[in-house]
Amino acid sequence: MNKPSISAGLSRALDWAGLPLSLGLLAIGIRDYRDGASVGRPMGGAVLVLVSLWVVRRGLPHRRARTTVSP
Repeated sequence: MNKPSISAGLSRALDWAGLPLSLGLLAIGIRDYRDGASVGRPMGGAVLVLVSLWVVRRGLPHRRARTTVSP
């Protein structure tokens, strides 16, 4: 069994830590927009959420279907 290193675990934790922060910024941007702020605030929050999701997905172990080549 391969045990992941401490630095790999910390890296994964930091990847996941960005997601709730960006969701919070999106919620604040939507609240501010409803109070009369620029539409750029919720759009910026949405971009940050998408980037955070991309970072989390990039770090996930991906399963690839192995194809066997018959002789």
